[in-house]
This record gives sequence, structure tokens and C-alpha cells, in this order.
Amino acid sequence: MLTDGTAGANRARRGVDSGTSGLRSVTRRFRREVDLTVRMIADNLIAGLLPPIMLSLAASFHTGLPAAELLVGVGKAAVLGLLFSYVTDSSNQVRSGAEDALNKPYRPIPAGLVTAAGLARRFWVAMAICFLLAWVFGVWPWILIWQVVVVLQYRWPSPRHYLWWKPLSNLSYQVVVPAYGWRLSAPLDATAWTWIAIFSVYFTLAFIYEDVRDMDGDRAVGRRTPALVFGPTFVRRWFAAIIVMLPFVVYFGLARVSGAQDWRGVASATVLAILAWTCAARALLRHGRPADRRTFQLYFLTWGLTLATAPLLLA
Repeated sequence: MLTDGTAGANRARRGVDSGTSGLRSVTRRFRREVDLTVRMIADNLIAGLLPPIMLSLAASFHTGLPAAELLVGVGKAAVLGLLFSYVTDSSNQVRSGAEDALNKPYRPIPAGLVTAAGLARRFWVAMAICFLLAWVFGVWPWILIWQVVVVLQYRWPSPRHYLWWKPLSNLSYQVVVPAYGWRLSAPLDATAWTWIAIFSVYFTLAFIYEDVRDMDGDRAVGRRTPALVFGPTFVRRWFAAIIVMLPFVVYFGLARVSGAQDWRGVASATVLAILAWTCAARALLRHGRPADRRTFQLYFLTWGLTLATAPLLLA
């Protein structure tokens, strides 16, 4: 027979157990979302975070902002960069489950962490949060431009039209991300536009190398990429010819224009020459998916370090 005290103790125990179970459920869901997010944006995290952070730093140094304002700008760039990456990658992967199953089985959909419909819901929520945050930070026109591009490129163009719409998408990305990163710390001026123009055109021309690593998946879904249309040998030579010129572009096109004609320009060009020429040699000599993936990651590092020269050359 239960006394009132015993019954109360049982109810209290059930309440504690229920609260603990609820906390564990929330923790599991949080960890699942973190795992899902890491798998989704890991490949392109450098591309999402480095440009806004580096250009925010460059704008701060260029305009002589105090340390407190510099840190605020960089913090905004990091937060917005993560959301920007989430929007871009979730939209891409909603429609690329079959391709990712061949090329990148660790991503959320082929790994069984989420369905395409579930990822689409996350995409629209992230779109709203990203736009609202950009509006608060005063860079909403740039974010809106990219959101329109994202919706257009991943919702309507067919894989057969990839050959013409993907370069336009890459070019818009290379313009929008540095622009909003700079604008988070300072107004866009002639120096900023010079960097954005040279940087965006140059790296858009080199970016077609990414399609060499994904040929199997692209062929399976009927995507017409430069590597499949013109052949991987042509793309490798195209990439090598462009990327080997990087140190000269940085020194004559960016450093000298920015007034950094001292050791900063020479040091930046020298470091980038080592990386860029290694990328070119690997692209020409090391073939196969694992080698191509590593070469493209090295290219991403080269791309990121080129951005990292902006604060140094504009200080």
C-alpha cells in the first residue's frame, strides 16, 4: 500500500526521469544537427569563411579602424560566413543525393542523416535567418543577390546546362562574398573593387578544375561539365596554365596597385608561387580521384592564402 509520501516520491521521481529524458533527447538532436552541418559544409568551409573574414580584416587595416571595431567586423563576417555556407551547401545537396552517393557518401543525405525534404526545410529556414542577419548588419543587398542566384541555379537549370550556368554562378560568388566581407567593416571604395575584380575573374577561370574530381558522379546524373565535354586533359592544362601565373597576378595586379611594393609584395608572391606551382604540377602529373581531391584542396588553400594577403598588402 502506497502512502501519500510514497506516491509523492514516485511522482517526483517520474518527473525527474522525464526531465532527464527530455534533456537527453534535446542533446541528441543538437548533436545530430551539428554532425549533419559539419558533414554538409566541411568541403567548402574555407570558401565560406575565409573571404568575408579576410576582406573584413583588409578593410579594417585599410581604413585604420580601432581594434574593437575590427573585432566586431570580423565576428560578423564569421557568423554570416557560416550561415552563407549553410545556405549554399544545403541548397546544392538537396538535389545532389544520387551524385553525392558516388562522389561524397559522407554527406548528410547519402549517409542517411536526413532526407531531401528535410534538408530543403533546413535550407529555407537558413535562408530567412541569413537574410535577417544581413539586414541587421547592413549588407542585405549582397546576400539577397546570392540567395537569388542560389534559388535559380539549384531549382531550375538542368544538369545539361551546367556548362554555361556554373561559371556565372562561380563568378557571382567570387564577387558577392568579398564584397559583403569588406562592407561589414568599411564602405566599398576603388581599392576594394580592384581587388574584387581581379580576384573574382582570375579564380573563376581556374575553378573548372573542381569538375575533374567529380566526373563519375557528374556522368551518372547527365551533367555536362568542362571535364566531360572537353576532356580532363584539357581542363588540367587549362588549370595549370592559369594557376602558374598566380604569383605574377598577385605581385603586379594586387600588391603594386595597393602600394605594397616592399617586402610584403615579394613575400606574398613567393609563398603563393610555391603553392600555385605545386598545384599546377599535381594537376598535370597526379591523376585519379584521391589525387585530384587533394590537389583541389591544395588549390582551395592557395585561394584562401591569396585572400589572406589582402590584410597584409592593404595595411
